[in-house]
Amino acid sequence: MKFIRSILVLFVLSAAAFGADRNALTFTQYNLKTTVTPTSQGFEAEGTVTLRNDSATPQKWAVLQVSSSLEWRYVRVGSEEVQFIAQPYTTDIDHTGAVSEVTVTLPKPLEPKQSVTLNIAYGGTIALDAKRLTRVGTPDADATRSDWDQVSNDFTAVRGLGFVAWYPVVMEAASLSDGNAVFSTIGQWRSRNRGAEMHLAICLPAKEAGGRMIVANGTESQAKPDEGCKAYDYRLGPMTVPAFVVGNFQELKRPVLTVYHEQGHTTAAQDYAAEFERLQPFAAGWFGAPKEHAMYVELTGRAVTPYETGALMFAPLGQGERMATDLSAAYQLGQVSVQSFRPWIDYGTAHFLQFLVVEREMGRANALAYLQQYARPLATADKDPAKDPAAQSLINTDDELLYRGKSLFVWSMLRDLVGDEALSAAVQSYRPEDDHDASYMQKLIESHAHKDLEWFFDDWVYRDRGLPDFHIVSAYPRQILGGQYLVTITVENLGSAAAEVPVSAQVNGGEKSVRIFVKPGEKATARINTQQVPTSVTVNDGSVPERDMTNNKMEVKPPAQ
Repeated sequence: MKFIRSILVLFVLSAAAFGADRNALTFTQYNLKTTVTPTSQGFEAEGTVTLRNDSATPQKWAVLQVSSSLEWRYVRVGSEEVQFIAQPYTTDIDHTGAVSEVTVTLPKPLEPKQSVTLNIAYGGTIALDAKRLTRVGTPDADATRSDWDQVSNDFTAVRGLGFVAWYPVVMEAASLSDGNAVFSTIGQWRSRNRGAEMHLAICLPAKEAGGRMIVANGTESQAKPDEGCKAYDYRLGPMTVPAFVVGNFQELKRPVLTVYHEQGHTTAAQDYAAEFERLQPFAAGWFGAPKEHAMYVELTGRAVTPYETGALMFAPLGQGERMATDLSAAYQLGQVSVQSFRPWIDYGTAHFLQFLVVEREMGRANALAYLQQYARPLATADKDPAKDPAAQSLINTDDELLYRGKSLFVWSMLRDLVGDEALSAAVQSYRPEDDHDASYMQKLIESHAHKDLEWFFDDWVYRDRGLPDFHIVSAYPRQILGGQYLVTITVENLGSAAAEVPVSAQVNGGEKSVRIFVKPGEKATARINTQQVPTSVTVNDGSVPERDMTNNKMEVKPPAQ
């Protein structure tokens, strides 16, 4: 009879797992104590999570997910044991390609806007695992180069949601084989749970310490942690991915940067710190003083993909060319200088600073070449236009190509529209706590530039209208007084977004340019004075992304005598 009752309970809970609404409850607080054991790859966690019912109906169940390499030890409401079932759930939000999902039967239905606190414990191992990538055909070496997270005796570094679900989350399944589904699902969860507080203790058993150092990207807590532990506080948001690392690092401290590096790599650490400090005044001129202390953690080996989250950057040291070091330093300076919960601002300004550094160090031509790494993918993506321009806007998108690549172009084009001084002043006056409306940044820039930018933000930020597509319809040179030539150039925009774009006339020994505004589906005319008949004319120097750049140049025939 007892066996039959157990089977019935299991059946009921399994049905609940399929009927529970994974999007009904929002995380509002985490209090977790974790223990990391590098020699056995072990990871244990216990504490509480608080969930609020943000749906319109009472909820009978709560669902939690952690990495499939971790097992649920218990779930309680207060001191009361509650019924739950744990089962694997295939999804690519975790590096293992699955999560361990627990469905908890609450003591009573949770009413809308009410909260419940669950006492939880889970644990297991976090080993190197790139199954989600290899099962979609990624070669093993490439897969582990990207999904390098692990707890091990030699190397312990673990990123949060999107890599390893080492703290509880919950969302519907998403697959890497389904386009942008994984990034979209994770992005939606981060937005929905924005503002959740996490109080985290990371501990090492005494026998594991051995000079090991714990580093994480939260704010070090004012509360005194237990022996062998470090405590951190987080406020989760779209740009926040809790991450930690444990290792026998040497520490190179500077006023605004700390580099955690391997033994014997002091010179490489000093080189990075020197470049960071050399570029800091330039970054401050654009974005103001750093708002946060930057942390750089050396990744073991060179064949790994760097990763950054807020002030924390994981990357190899000694990257060879100085420009590679400058790009890393510029990006990190951007991250600690401009902070926003809006990806197009947070990521976009960091990439924009990289562009500015390339321009400063290597000239305008190389800076434009730097833009092209995003121009080509954007042009390819534009062949499949957004079905809902507002949903795919820079305000709402979960697509990394858009909030990194397109945002970089947006900041570069804004600079061309309003100038360095106005754009810099606007960015420095940005306050995330005052950003309650999507138009906040537009209004800041307009107030400093004294220029109406509604058309630009409407086509490039608030909606994904696609890209422009410029081509030269005609170019007519005629001689004018003084022996000069006036070239009349007609440009048509075959695309779907308006833009101000440079038009240039090439002559022997140089070129001369003007800027014109071209609406989608319309034509505009540029007039350029030159000392001699131009050999050719060009629209767009690469500073504006467009659908097709193969039709941007025209040879100029000399006027009839």
